[in-house]
Amino acid sequence: MKRMLFSACLLSLAGCVSSPDTSFTQATPGCKSASADVNGKPVATQFCIKTIAFKPSQYRVTVNDQVLFTGTDYERVAFTKTIKEGPAKGGCDELIELQGSGSKAVALSELPTDLVASCRITADANGKSQAFSKDAACDKVFYTALTPLLGKVIPVEMARQCSVSVGEQKVFDQRFDF
Repeated sequence: MKRMLFSACLLSLAGCVSSPDTSFTQATPGCKSASADVNGKPVATQFCIKTIAFKPSQYRVTVNDQVLFTGTDYERVAFTKTIKEGPAKGGCDELIELQGSGSKAVALSELPTDLVASCRITADANGKSQAFSKDAACDKVFYTALTPLLGKVIPVEMARQCSVSVGEQKVFDQRFDF
């Protein structure tokens, strides 16, 4: 009887032990790291993104093993938090290409001028729109400007440009390609 009680206690305690988080181990596009010095102290940043078909992507950002952000891109990825190294902030901007039929870039002249101006969309030598950063200013007009073009123009996410700053110093600035 004592043996059974002891075994039951051990099993219940074993369930309380936390295992390391491996949810981003095989993630796509994956994790990227950067090291920097802030006020003479080393800062290691890890930024992870895991895409899931037909669902918002998952994010985890750590600075010196302190979780700075966990969440999804259901809304714009932007965060601020005070950590022991000081105030930290960061986020991601999408790099978007507007494609028409045949997965080809749309002519810049076919796009609404408010979209071109707000999103700072430029043209290549052939007059086709180039990939652009969908930042906070672009977000304000992006969907309303594209609504009349639905069916003719498809926004395709090419990459994410993500950054993290501690204090005023940028400690991470990398691109995740999709």
